[in-house]
Amino acid sequence: AAAFILTAAMLTTLTAPAFAETWYIENGDITVKAGETGNDVTQNNETTYGDTGTVIKNYNKDTASSNTVTIEAKDKDDKVEVTLDNVNIKADSGSAITSKGDVTLTLKGDNSLTGGISDNGSYGLRGISSNGSLTITGGETDSLTAQGGSGTYDGGSGIYSNSLTISGGSTVTANGGDGKDDYGGDGIRSDSGDVTISGGTVKAAGGDSKDGYGGDGIRSGGVTISGGTVNAAG
Repeated sequence: AAAFILTAAMLTTLTAPAFAETWYIENGDITVKAGETGNDVTQNNETTYGDTGTVIKNYNKDTASSNTVTIEAKDKDDKVEVTLDNVNIKADSGSAITSKGDVTLTLKGDNSLTGGISDNGSYGLRGISSNGSLTITGGETDSLTAQGGSGTYDGGSGIYSNSLTISGGSTVTANGGDGKDDYGGDGIRSDSGDVTISGGTVKAAGGDSKDGYGGDGIRSGGVTISGGTVNAAG
């Protein structure tokens, strides 16, 4: 009986291993949600459950994909962590990455995220659009360029988040998109929270506007800089 119980326990362990999957953006839009045993990742209407180390990358980082990424931490205690490994996205419409809740993006290599335009072409959308708390981190050789889309009226922000933290040693460049008639987009924007920078190199520039107002480098209710190098220009 003891041997049977031990065998059954071993089988249970072997049938539910922890694993890390690599997801290629060229294969289709990717949705990452917080699950019970890791991330639940959906691509092409197929869901893989319990991914404990989600990595998104391009087959060829020099060729941008128009597919987008959605990340969701559905409950207040959920946290979703995703690694961007030489990702290159240029969205046709929508933001390149949309996130909800407490999300951490870890950078590996050189990453580029460019927002598209609204359905009617009037407004540029964001490189990253976060409805929640967003942390961006990486090493000294890693980078991210987030570019807002251009629009007939307003340009999109390079990075928008309710609360944004940039840490580690990576280089993060955020550029607002151009708005032809009204407003240029902000490089980094946080309307309801703070922007906290504790390391790395951050370059933020607002977009231009032909007939209106240019965007800000960083627009936020509060900005805290405790380390790193920051260059922000409107």
